[in-house]
Amino acid sequence: MAEAYEAYRKKDEGLCSELADIAIYLLGISEILGIDLESEIERKIEINEKRQYKNVNGVNTRIED
Repeated sequence: MAEAYEAYRKKDEGLCSELADIAIYLLGISEILGIDLESEIERKIEINEKRQYKNVNGVNTRIED
């Protein structure tokens, strides 16, 4: 994550590769732990879609789950 953030901050073209590394790492951990990552992502997207946000001083702030 730190390398991806650094690449993003520097507008480095290696950002895509760093993001791919993160995805590979997450998929590997999920497989080792027997977690269906796709299902968990879908569940989390549904939760996030129901959240409400308010713009406070230019920052979206969650006001309700």
